[in-house]
Amino acid sequence: MPRAVAGAIVALLPSNMGRMSFPGGRTMSRRAASLSLSAAAALALVLFVGLTTAALPAVAQVEPVPATGDTAIAPVELPMAPVAAVPTPDVVSPAVTAEPPVGAPIAGSAASPLYVAAGDTLTVLVDYRSEAEIARDLQNAVSEKAQAERRLDRASMLATVADTHIDIKASEIKGLDAQIALAKSEKNDVKRAELEGRRKFARTEKQLLERRRDLRRREIETARAVRVFHEAVARACRLEMDLAVKRRERDSITSTVDPDAASEYRRLQAAITKLEGNVLDAQVDQAGKRKDLAEQEVQLGKVRRAVYDSQLKVGR
Repeated sequence: MPRAVAGAIVALLPSNMGRMSFPGGRTMSRRAASLSLSAAAALALVLFVGLTTAALPAVAQVEPVPATGDTAIAPVELPMAPVAAVPTPDVVSPAVTAEPPVGAPIAGSAASPLYVAAGDTLTVLVDYRSEAEIARDLQNAVSEKAQAERRLDRASMLATVADTHIDIKASEIKGLDAQIALAKSEKNDVKRAELEGRRKFARTEKQLLERRRDLRRREIETARAVRVFHEAVARACRLEMDLAVKRRERDSITSTVDPDAASEYRRLQAAITKLEGNVLDAQVDQAGKRKDLAEQEVQLGKVRRAVYDSQLKVGR
């Protein structure tokens, strides 16, 4: 655009700047020519301003490119063609399968449900106890039975000694009776009174010996009751141990899909059912023996109290 305006101005300038001719052959002086040149320049300036103003709206329509600090024009990045997204498979963590409880049925199996104590709809009549606990009770029962047998032997020996002492004391009393009768015949009142005092004391000693003998006999009965009771406890423990072993073997079967496993399961269940009945019978017998033992212990306490009173009378 500036080049076009400059060309227009040059075209307006006269070709002869030193002397200008006019029609009629007249010439213009240098001064007049200088004035004509100034007028032409002013006209060219007006034309330039008008052309520049007309060109401004067109220039304004062009959106300027922002400067980036670098004189070089930055390359324009063209948008890339869309790439189809590839589905990423979800990482599935391995499922943690909890181990089924012992004796729990396996889902989807056509076999009969296995025995589960926690979900049993029947009442558990024989409590579940560990084999170690049953073995401990069995050992205690055997030990108590052995101690009862030792107490029984000791009580039997002391009862025999008591019978001997009673016989001796009875003979002593008979001898005093004879002496008292002789003193009466002799009318020896002093000697008779002395003999009667000795006979009274002998009879008191004999009563103490008899009560001691009764005590030994009661100790014998109590020791026998203790022995019988612990025999019943041991018998119940042995049956309960057999039951616990069968239960453990049954609970180790986790599925009855296999025919052999199903047959073994039924066999163990039948044995368990029978053993539970035997254990219950043994526990009833054990409770009866405990009752008998309690009665013997009550009687033993009464006899001990009687011996205590007799020893107070004798003074020893």
